[in-house]
Amino acid sequence: MIHDVLLTCLSLSRKGISIRSFLASNVVEEFIHPCERKIFVDILNILGYLNEVVRFAKYFGGINPTDISDFREVQEYSSGYYLKNFAKGIESALEDYYNEIVRLEAHYEKKKTNSLIYIYNTLESHLPVILFLRKLITDARMQKLHGCGLLQNLHQQYDHGIVHMDQILAKIVKPVKLVFYSHLAHWMLLGMIDDKHTEFFISFRQTGENGVKDTSTRSQSSSSYLSSVAEEDIWQYEINMAQLPRFVSTVVAEKVLFVGQTVLVFKMDRNKQKTDTWTLRTHGTFCDDVSELWDGKEAEFSKMIEDLNDNDSIDVLRLESVINEIKKYVSQRLSDIAIIEDDLDRQMGLIKDFYLLGRGEFYLEFLRQLHGSSDNNSDTNARNFTRAFEIASNVLGIVDELENFTLSVQKTRINLEQSFEFGIWQNLHLKYQYKWPLNLLFSPITVERYNTVFRFLLIVRKLQHDLQLVWARHKWVAKTGSPVHVRIMNFRNHLTFFMDNLQYYIQVDVLESQYSLLMNKSTYLKKNLTYQYWA
Repeated sequence: MIHDVLLTCLSLSRKGISIRSFLASNVVEEFIHPCERKIFVDILNILGYLNEVVRFAKYFGGINPTDISDFREVQEYSSGYYLKNFAKGIESALEDYYNEIVRLEAHYEKKKTNSLIYIYNTLESHLPVILFLRKLITDARMQKLHGCGLLQNLHQQYDHGIVHMDQILAKIVKPVKLVFYSHLAHWMLLGMIDDKHTEFFISFRQTGENGVKDTSTRSQSSSSYLSSVAEEDIWQYEINMAQLPRFVSTVVAEKVLFVGQTVLVFKMDRNKQKTDTWTLRTHGTFCDDVSELWDGKEAEFSKMIEDLNDNDSIDVLRLESVINEIKKYVSQRLSDIAIIEDDLDRQMGLIKDFYLLGRGEFYLEFLRQLHGSSDNNSDTNARNFTRAFEIASNVLGIVDELENFTLSVQKTRINLEQSFEFGIWQNLHLKYQYKWPLNLLFSPITVERYNTVFRFLLIVRKLQHDLQLVWARHKWVAKTGSPVHVRIMNFRNHLTFFMDNLQYYIQVDVLESQYSLLMNKSTYLKKNLTYQYWA
């Protein structure tokens, strides 16, 4: 019977617990002492816990899950590579237990006098580990954990402070970490996401008329190393907050997203986008693929990410250090590449002039044309804005500078003409048509942020212009012999004083000072890059 118990310790099926039938037979009453009967029941209870763990590991981590055909709890678990590797980690954590059972079997073959208490003591020594593994599996089942969420749950288990459990947990976490670091390396170095189960914290979400599309098809198609990608697809990648582990902050996640999107920018088809200046000045250091960005450093960074898996646990500080180093290199590389473009300073000047209202005389003329095209504010519509923008550029003779800018009113479900006065101003959109490599700097998110600032500044300028019109009307009324009430004049003067100072503070103390710092940094980088080239 003792040999049957040992075989049960190695059994994988619920049928292996059939040894429980001995408890209901006369054999137990006649041949087993009542004390050993209690020991026998305790052994079976431990084997019951163990059987749950082993069956999970074999079903999800095994080569052929159909070997365990009666695993009815499969619908209660999620799916994916993280869960599969978690099961493999569970299996590796049971190696010490398997070795102990083999040792027990060899021991009982040599010894004539045998006792159940020896088996019980051995199993009891492994009971804390078995219960710990069972708890991890229960967490995965009850919370439907998958992907980075599963890795996060394993990471927080290191807080118990038991050294032996830390060693067991290290065996479980290692294969799960391997999937995580593989996703991280593929995204940051190659711009690839092979994630059909949506387990990584970077995902592709394309929005359209029907809302968010399924990400599985895109994940499979993006797994191939494409030579070029469409620009509109690059900015559809975003942080999947549901899969963002707690040991990765949103700031670090933004850096990971930025690096991967930069790689995709370099995989764009740039044959029709590169300028002649760019082609002439890139020389042999750059080429038309991702190696242009990494310049031979991708193997070094890949080794750095691979080495992260050597630690028993997830070293958060080291992980952030590696990500920061890659992000720093990419940022510096982008600076070097962008500075090569001759008219970068000019393009930045245009951004300041038209997004940040640096050309005040242009927008003053724009407001004049807009005011003259309608008798009242309710007549202001989308066509008036576009027409006033074009006329103002012609009046000031800056059509060439505005050839890459287009002003439009974005469509909205709200009837703008019947909403509050500045409703239509909140939907203005100034589009900037840039060329490679300037799209490295001006992503759609960045351009939208510029538009947010642009709309606010334009509304401030509109209020200033309206107050000036009020002042002109008051002057005209005063000449007709109908003086304006002094309180109205004081109120107008206070509003004018406030708006003038607000506009000056934003334009001079904030925007102009920050723009000067940016241009000084650009000049410094350009000088260094020129020196390195001639050296």
